[in-house]
Amino acid sequence: MTIDRRFFLAGSLGATVAGTGFAGIVPASAAAEIGRAVLQARAVEPSAAALRQALGLLNNAPLAFDASWDDRIRADYSAGDTVHVENWVLSRTEARLCALAAQS
Repeated sequence: MTIDRRFFLAGSLGATVAGTGFAGIVPASAAAEIGRAVLQARAVEPSAAALRQALGLLNNAPLAFDASWDDRIRADYSAGDTVHVENWVLSRTEARLCALAAQS
């Protein structure tokens, strides 16, 4: 992957995933690139519907990658609920968000 994880996560906090990217800071293509790797590794649910359900999102709710996920991401790390993809360690929530971005 060509994007640095710290830059990706710092840039994505407080921003919304939309067609143009994380509020213009991190391109949606970066999240999608990570998401494609996560999906290829079969590290999370394979369908958008299953990912939305696992994340607690309604089918028509916009995908927001913002500070509202912080507690859940920290809880994943604390519980060891992580996935390893291409030398990255992501919380399962981060992996699901990126996988969903890849399918949008």
